[in-house]
Amino acid sequence: MDHPEAIENLKARMASEVSRQTPPPTFKGFPPLAPGRYTSQDFFDLEMKHLWTKMWLYAAHESQVPEAGSYLLLDIPWASIFLIRGEDNKIRAFYNVCSHRGAPIVRDKEGKERLLRCTYHQWGYNTQGKLVSVMHERDFAETFDKSCLGLVEVKCESWNGLIFVNEDPNASPLLEWLGMIADEFEQFEMDKLRPAAIRSYELTCNWKLTMDAFLEVYHIKGIHPKTVGPALDETGAVMGLLPNGHTRMTCPTTMGEEDKINRGYADDDTSLPPIPMGEIAANYHVSHNIFPNIITPVSEGARQFLMFWPTTKDRTRVDVVHFGLDWGKNEKPKAWETLLSFWEVVMGEDLQFLEQQQRAVVSPGFRGYNLSFMERRIYYAHESIDRIIGPQNIPEDLRVEQLLKDYQEQPWHHAADPILLKQQAAE
Repeated sequence: MDHPEAIENLKARMASEVSRQTPPPTFKGFPPLAPGRYTSQDFFDLEMKHLWTKMWLYAAHESQVPEAGSYLLLDIPWASIFLIRGEDNKIRAFYNVCSHRGAPIVRDKEGKERLLRCTYHQWGYNTQGKLVSVMHERDFAETFDKSCLGLVEVKCESWNGLIFVNEDPNASPLLEWLGMIADEFEQFEMDKLRPAAIRSYELTCNWKLTMDAFLEVYHIKGIHPKTVGPALDETGAVMGLLPNGHTRMTCPTTMGEEDKINRGYADDDTSLPPIPMGEIAANYHVSHNIFPNIITPVSEGARQFLMFWPTTKDRTRVDVVHFGLDWGKNEKPKAWETLLSFWEVVMGEDLQFLEQQQRAVVSPGFRGYNLSFMERRIYYAHESIDRIIGPQNIPEDLRVEQLLKDYQEQPWHHAADPILLKQQAAE
């Protein structure tokens, strides 16, 4: 987002949002989202089959597997997968399943091994997943071939130090999937950042309820009156709908120096060093949604990845990875304590109603989500879920009508594209 025309366009769109008194004339409203999208086991099964096992999902930062033999067991609810850096320095992902009888290869959350050995029957695998040793190999028939019994590899690619995995061996390359997100993230120089903390929250609600809560700022004055609410002008929020289901939200900010001190961003010896960013991110609140399950707000000294993981149709784990500028061999800046304390308060505010909402969506008193123009990122996310599953696979009463696909933004080197102009006109 460093193209001069793109910057001026976003500024103009925010100003237009603040000044309008009615929805744009092109906005005719959204049909309600059916409650069954949050409660139906059949719909959840469709998501697991067509969405989650075929998406690029954030796994870890390269610093978490720093040396040859370093491994990390991922916490993906439906699949036991681990990362390991090989002797050739390449990071690979494997299912945590021994080729003998399925026992786990890796049991600790992290560690370092040059030979991965199943502790059940002692089969050994090297850092490239090849089976290299079998206890009592003499007892296997002549047809036994170790070269065919290596660990099953999972597609794994890195982007600016961020590792993603995809269970679909036919998935398109990661950068192709990220598209405009990858271009816009260049300004943040993610390869200079490292994870400073990871926090997790367990909730009794559907994963989409949790993600919906972070796709809009309509709630900002209602539940954040003393934290982030005073620092943002939600009436100026601009929602960018990007290809492949990704989105961007840009919102005017009014954060002053006192707010920065409270959040660990003050210009003093204990502040967080500022992370790289372009003009828009430096002066406005910017948050991206990397489809399907990542929200990435950015601030002066930190960047967060909020990830929403379904554990069942009505249980979700929210992981928050806090990234900051790499502090090298020095001690982690003390300002992180201030920032993390602030985030605990904000997350408590954001998550407080979700379990009650889950109970509400099964109530006869609830007839579906009724979304405003400001909440269109939610509708677009649901449209994107249906496109991935395939509308023909979804019961008619649970489908989302495809209304926003033609309003996707395009890269600025296609500035004359009518779809981009249509998006601008709509806002």
